[in-house]
Amino acid sequence: MRARSTRAAAAAKLASAAGSLRDLGQPALREALAAEIGAAPALMRHALPWALRGLAGETWAHALDRLARRLPRSLAYVDAGTGERWTWAEVDARARRVAGALHARGVRRGEVVAYLAGNGPGYLAAVMGMARLGVTGALLDPRLSGRPLRHATLAAAPRLVLVSPALEGALDAAGVDLPRLRDDHALPAARPPGPVRARRGEDFVYIFTSGTTGFPKPVRITHTKGLVAGAAFGAGIFGLRPGEDTLYNVLPLHHASGLLLGAGACLTAGVPMVLRERFRASLYWDDVRAHGVTALLYIGELFRYLVAQEPRPNDRSHRVRVAAGNGLRPDVWEAFQARFAVPRIVEFYGATEAPGFLVNLTGRVGAVGHLPLRRAGWLELARHDAASGELVRSSDGRAIPCGPGEPGELLVRVPELGPLRDLVFQGYTDAAATERKILRDVFQPGDAWFRSGDLLRRDAGDYFYFVDRLGDTFRWKGENVSTAEVADVLATAPGVAMVAVVGVEVPGHEGRAGLAALVPDEGKDVDVEAFARVARELPDHAQPRFLRILPALDTTGTFKIQKKRLRDEGADPSRIADPLHVRSAEGYDVLSVGRWESIVQGRSRI
Repeated sequence: MRARSTRAAAAAKLASAAGSLRDLGQPALREALAAEIGAAPALMRHALPWALRGLAGETWAHALDRLARRLPRSLAYVDAGTGERWTWAEVDARARRVAGALHARGVRRGEVVAYLAGNGPGYLAAVMGMARLGVTGALLDPRLSGRPLRHATLAAAPRLVLVSPALEGALDAAGVDLPRLRDDHALPAARPPGPVRARRGEDFVYIFTSGTTGFPKPVRITHTKGLVAGAAFGAGIFGLRPGEDTLYNVLPLHHASGLLLGAGACLTAGVPMVLRERFRASLYWDDVRAHGVTALLYIGELFRYLVAQEPRPNDRSHRVRVAAGNGLRPDVWEAFQARFAVPRIVEFYGATEAPGFLVNLTGRVGAVGHLPLRRAGWLELARHDAASGELVRSSDGRAIPCGPGEPGELLVRVPELGPLRDLVFQGYTDAAATERKILRDVFQPGDAWFRSGDLLRRDAGDYFYFVDRLGDTFRWKGENVSTAEVADVLATAPGVAMVAVVGVEVPGHEGRAGLAALVPDEGKDVDVEAFARVARELPDHAQPRFLRILPALDTTGTFKIQKKRLRDEGADPSRIADPLHVRSAEGYDVLSVGRWESIVQGRSRI
């Protein structure tokens, strides 16, 4: 039986290879392959050496050490908000100070240090200081407070917390009782060790992601992956050139895009990066012009805000030649490029914990990426049953691949054990959570595939397009929001008996907005003001935009809340008889039909 299965698998691979050759006759495929082949020399010349260095044990600390010796006075980072300018030598000096201070507190190689701070050059110096010592940095979201912050901190099991003085109060309020070291100018000086060489599979940082269900989980990022991700984007996506380019990055550094793809690209290319603690649409292009920026890192929601700004006479007065990111809607894409004349936009698709990604190098509007020789078998779209949340299976128990135009769940093949798996897939710190993201015996006996939790479709030319999120996570303002995390916080609001959180579509808005459906305690009314105070414990993107008060929630026989009707009905008050509220600067206001129409037409923000 095993021999027969092996022969069948080999025959399937030959048929796929033949199909791939036939596909070369399609113009769209030839265009994509030409772009991908054109990027190969830069990847081989710049990214491959970094991969080899990573496999040999080098880390971000070694990359910084090299730049500090070779280009000590060259500009490394600019804080656009404060005006601070750091050279590579200054970043290195700060990283050494962080490493020395942690070592003096007894932190040793292989241990975990939780890090809580906002964007800025000092953030990157601290991350590289931890890498120098050989400890793993668990990168906490500085917008968290209360129980979400406590959960994230404890989930990382850190030896201590390195914290910005401005955020110490948040740790106190969350009840985080762990040793602390303040990351400030008074950081004690001590002789720094290292930089140590990483062992195979050793973790560089933990980056938190909500996945598709449950609370945020720490995703393991190895030192090698940290180097390769940055080098691949620096060389193959941005094409950064020392002495010529500057990257503008307003994405949070505790996320994979801001850290690995933004800071990592600049570190491996040796080019400066301009930072701002948070995105400011009114200052965006002023920053770009003032600092001679040539490359942008984005999430689609940022560009929507820029397009919504009043036009200026100098909208096209800049040096930007490329913008790379994800989540850019087709209508915003075309409007942004027409207004601001950015020559090249590179959209990509990826997940922090996934063992692969897609990239669109041809600029095809709306596509999240193209898969070279799709039939090679490392990525597939499989039919998905929305009712059960599971893949559709054939009579022999195998998943069914989707055809062109047919939405399906994106699956990414997990490499066998070995150097390749160490490079692209580590999973979560929780082995059980990692295993829940992997499906086995999917298309053939013995295979293993990572479940993305995303619904995509592809066209006949193997361009892929994002359709929607699956499971209990939705995407808002470029962030994944875990409904379990939000509901757990909101359930503590006074007068709330039950709560369900879903993402609902709002015409004209990217992603899905959070809606909290509340059932009051028997005989009581929901205190909307108290609810708003509890909701503010959550980061801004996770705070529900809408509040719906119901007499009861639909549940299954095992008391699981059925959310499909809530998602389908949305937040349109002309369709819903239950009381509805919308978030405002003061709290939550009654949502009228007129207010809803103003939101849909873009006159009111949520």
